[in-house]
Amino acid sequence: MEGYAKLMIVTMVVAGLALGSGPMVANGQKVCGMNKEGFKACQPSVTAGNASPPPPSAACCMALNEADLTCLCFFKNSKWMNDYGIDFNRAKDLPVQCNLAKSFNC
Repeated sequence: MEGYAKLMIVTMVVAGLALGSGPMVANGQKVCGMNKEGFKACQPSVTAGNASPPPPSAACCMALNEADLTCLCFFKNSKWMNDYGIDFNRAKDLPVQCNLAKSFNC
């Protein structure tokens, strides 16, 4: 469950980026324990339009380490993931790539 939560955080990061300072991450608020900067740090690694996304940055992994992964699992089938170009499979792989989990399932 922890891995899934981290995936959802990544998803929220990308959505937060797409929304700018919109309702998901506004005025320094956090979503599932991640702030806007954390979402931005992970965005390049989960963008659906990038055929060869880079591995998560150290900043992304630090943000994921602080995230409430269980919270993020609630966004797995959210329509906005597609709307904001978030590749769910890439997002769910981030905790493993950051060595935060051995596997990831929601």
